[in-house]
Amino acid sequence: MRRALTLSLAGALGLSFLASPAAAMPRLADTAVAATATSDATSTSNTSGGQDSRTAPSTTSVAASSATTRTIPYTPPPLNWRSCGSSLPSTAKCATLVVPRDWGSAKVTGTYSVAVARIPALSPSKRVGVLTFNPGGPGSAALSNISWVYGLLPTNVRERFDLVAWDPRGVGMSQPSISGCNGKAASPPKTGPVDWANWVRKYVDAQAATAEQCLASNREHAPYIGTWQLVRDLDALRELLGEETLTFWGMSYGTTVGRAYAQYFPSRVRALLLDGVISPVSTIELWAREHTWDDPAALDTMLTALGSDYRRKYDAVFAALDTRTLPDGNGGRITRWSAGQSIIQWASFHTTWNSARYLIDKLYAATRGRTAEIRLAAAEQAGDALDTTPAAKGWFDPQFTYVNCADMPDRPSIATLTEIAEKGYAAGGVPVAQSALREGAWCAGVPKLGRPLGQITTPITLTTPPLIANSIADNRTPWTAALEMAEAFPGSGLVRYGGTHHIIYGRTTSCVHEPITRYLTKLKVPKAEVRCPLVWYG
Repeated sequence: MRRALTLSLAGALGLSFLASPAAAMPRLADTAVAATATSDATSTSNTSGGQDSRTAPSTTSVAASSATTRTIPYTPPPLNWRSCGSSLPSTAKCATLVVPRDWGSAKVTGTYSVAVARIPALSPSKRVGVLTFNPGGPGSAALSNISWVYGLLPTNVRERFDLVAWDPRGVGMSQPSISGCNGKAASPPKTGPVDWANWVRKYVDAQAATAEQCLASNREHAPYIGTWQLVRDLDALRELLGEETLTFWGMSYGTTVGRAYAQYFPSRVRALLLDGVISPVSTIELWAREHTWDDPAALDTMLTALGSDYRRKYDAVFAALDTRTLPDGNGGRITRWSAGQSIIQWASFHTTWNSARYLIDKLYAATRGRTAEIRLAAAEQAGDALDTTPAAKGWFDPQFTYVNCADMPDRPSIATLTEIAEKGYAAGGVPVAQSALREGAWCAGVPKLGRPLGQITTPITLTTPPLIANSIADNRTPWTAALEMAEAFPGSGLVRYGGTHHIIYGRTTSCVHEPITRYLTKLKVPKAEVRCPLVWYG
């Protein structure tokens, strides 16, 4: 499936580089872990004799167990609604959901408190039910985002649904408390040729050392915050809300929560909006491989929209940064690594394209300006847009890491990561190579945690199929993942936006918004793919 879909996308975008990684990507029917897999996750260790083929370092398994659907008998106490205080809208009420630490084993004692908020439907006579959401991450809190999400919804959705937010385990106001960590970051070669095998080893070793240090602070709770647990919390919440079914809006990582809820509780889904889609057959390795073509696709789309001169400027800037660094005016240096990371991040949202334009203009002036004064001033202005202060510490994001590393138990080897980085470099230089490496090395040093999330290897039929929305050049959740999700749920509708914007409902155009609103309110699934052009005014 992946090869056909990726080649189709390549044709649609006119980007030949999209075809190259496709052969390595899986078909739904070819993946190894079924949705109801029950084989126990085993401990991992670095046992390979050859350094180049060794697995990215991992400590021993922590509370590893199965992906079974079994849950323990548990009845949570009722929700006691109260005022939320001044931090949330005045119409919101808050409550606490109490859930077991581990839905899969009575041997694991204790409970967690999950924070919940609800804004009631504007028109009780038109009320349909509950619309709940996950804003992504992993690690994004829902309660602190409820006002933002409510503001994205049109009036006819607000009239018909209670909007219910819940902070996932380990996030925001929910237990457990997960500690972030600082660790020593590896320093890449600032200029000149990159020995990718050597750099990948250094980067992975530094990442692994920080992960092992951080796990020591979080060992008690890290195995119990994965998506397998979250969707069972969600179903307990549904029951306490008195709802037979839920309408769910998953954004980015939230699409994984949504598809997993449908995977394990298909009869409890009224409607499923998956917006900015993660593939239902994802692995850490495939996440990394995606960046070798979805980052170039996003960059190409953005640079084209910025104007005909920006591809030339971008190429000139990074050719220059391959040979030298620039002073940032704050005691640091602008490098191809820091500039590339910022521009790739900004390519993901139309709202930050102008930031990328500004940085490219300043870097171009800093490398091509007529006088030394012009070049120095432009470099300092570019530096103000970047965080280039030398840092001996690297931040480790525990929620993002522990959830993803529980959901996806694979740990790509250093040889595999080197090969991916080299492909990324061929496709888009240091910025793309490092983006792919960063994604592939997230779980270096992290053992197999808790309960992995089963991939969808057999299509799932829902009473109302999902509606799947994605930008065609999204470099955080690529269009191919949306097509894979559609294959996982027969009859799914598709809404395609012609840009890069990550998460598109309420944030792009009426062409996108209107069919999604009809789906949420009337369960109308578009019969044909809805194709919406990029609208951007600069």
